[in-house]
Amino acid sequence: MRDILKKLWPLAFCIAVTLGCNLAGRSEDRPSGDSGSSSKASDNDSGSLAGTTWKGSFKCNDGDEIQANYRFADSGNPIYDYQTSGGAREVELTSPGQTLRFVPPGGGVRNITLDDISVSPDHISHTMTISEERTSGGTLDQSHATISSEATLSDGGLDVEFTVRSQNTVSQPGIMVPGDESVVVCKGRLRR
Repeated sequence: MRDILKKLWPLAFCIAVTLGCNLAGRSEDRPSGDSGSSSKASDNDSGSLAGTTWKGSFKCNDGDEIQANYRFADSGNPIYDYQTSGGAREVELTSPGQTLRFVPPGGGVRNITLDDISVSPDHISHTMTISEERTSGGTLDQSHATISSEATLSDGGLDVEFTVRSQNTVSQPGIMVPGDESVVVCKGRLRR
């Protein structure tokens, strides 16, 4: 499981809670013209996720602990930051069926589909699918993950729980080796 998460973790983790995510230490790398929180948004204490940024850590049932930062647009929708072979990108996640397809650093093709999303001023939930394919030396490596999450404002913090179900398949002409499905559950409380 650790190998699959190392490969997909930046992508899976950021999407898992469908919140805009900068892995810790990357927030300073923001491209110009970013849609980060304004000073008005950072002063938002009305119990709404709109225009806010959250920081904290998650503890996972596989023993990992991960630090992360999350952003919401003024509309209340999550902002997703991701890396392509051409550099950093960001997109506001808005509706089921929204799809991203890009070449990640290191090659291959990554597809992300937002299967379901529900956003209210103090709560967000979603289901998302991530698939990735890459080849090397005649071997096709395919990864697939389904991610479900819930995030709720509670007593000045953002309580988040997400589940990542993933499987990796390796194949060569005439041979296909599916890996076992892995399930990881992570929980955390983030602060502004």
